[in-house]
Amino acid sequence: MTILLVRHDTCLPALDGMVAGEFAAARGARFTALATGGAGHARFDCAQHVLAHGELAPNGLLWAERAGDRPVGAPVDRGAVARIPGTVVVPINPHLAAHRDAEARILATAARAGRAVETLDVRELDDRLELLTTGGEIVAAWRRNGFGRPLPLDATLPAPEGRALRVLIVGDEALQREVYPAPLAALGDAAEALGLDLTPVFADPRAEPAPVWDRLLAGVDGLLLPGGSDMEQVEGQIAAARAAIRRDMPTAGLCLGMQTMASAVAQELCGMNDANLEEADPGAQTKTFVRLHDELGRPAHRLGLLASRLEPGSRLAALAGGAERLDVHYNHRFVLDPALEGPLAAAGLAIGARQAERAFADAIELPALRFFVGMQGHPELASRRGRPHPLLAGLLAAMASR
Repeated sequence: MTILLVRHDTCLPALDGMVAGEFAAARGARFTALATGGAGHARFDCAQHVLAHGELAPNGLLWAERAGDRPVGAPVDRGAVARIPGTVVVPINPHLAAHRDAEARILATAARAGRAVETLDVRELDDRLELLTTGGEIVAAWRRNGFGRPLPLDATLPAPEGRALRVLIVGDEALQREVYPAPLAALGDAAEALGLDLTPVFADPRAEPAPVWDRLLAGVDGLLLPGGSDMEQVEGQIAAARAAIRRDMPTAGLCLGMQTMASAVAQELCGMNDANLEEADPGAQTKTFVRLHDELGRPAHRLGLLASRLEPGSRLAALAGGAERLDVHYNHRFVLDPALEGPLAAAGLAIGARQAERAFADAIELPALRFFVGMQGHPELASRRGRPHPLLAGLLAAMASR
């Protein structure tokens, strides 16, 4: 069977592998990414996509999982591609030296194995992406909408109903659009499924001072606090979440966003003005999130598609249709300090879910507010067109009901 090399010369991690993933799903072929040994895109946050088996991979693999609606396997060595049976689609990015070398290696090993190889190229025209043969014939084409999702050219979205809504994403716009596209795509899934006219707006938490958040929230209908490993975001995210509590603004948090939401509750409602994440401020007197250790006391990294136990009667359980468990993509090393659960509960915070294997919190919420729910994992990675994640669908539904 044929090896299909899809070449897309791009410096944007969010686009790297997008067309290859869509093409593989359309052909019913296997999508296989290349292991680069760390020689991929230079930014540290370019390989934050969580694979189900427990590995971090380039962010662009999101699109293959969304298009094929199944987990992508671990990236493989360039020398192993010719040994993969069946029709295989391999994304090649000539922008990366490791991929340029890999292409030559794949061609050589495929020739020795008697495998046919077909090379196709991606052409970008504004928000349009075309896949062409080496002779210039267009094989397929997509357009990217305002949420970064690739849609077939003939795709029609239902006309939105109701008033226009604005959601404030507390993050750098370039990062959300060009590096880690999953939260934006997941919002698009939820807006389409609910038939809402949604516009995302952005505010960089590293740049905005605390007093500005009340003004920014006055012009939007909801707030999303995304994840990330940049601790410079923490102070701004906490300030935004505190403003959301004061305004009863519908708010959702993803991974780091849940941590800053809980820290905002500690500061705003418990009077713990010194409360902060241990990762962001190791010297904080009150550490809201502390290092996770395994049963033997060793530092642990919780990574992969893992189960959470939903608390009966919680908002999150209701959003999940009354389910008892929910599989979520996780990538974290810090957990809510169990010693703070009592004071936080006295201030109104409830635990929405816990780790299936241990008692640490996996989700938090403020039931007294219209919508204030954060998850320790990355629910955005499970969102699909036509099947949005319940957390983000719940956020938009709360925004629409204001």
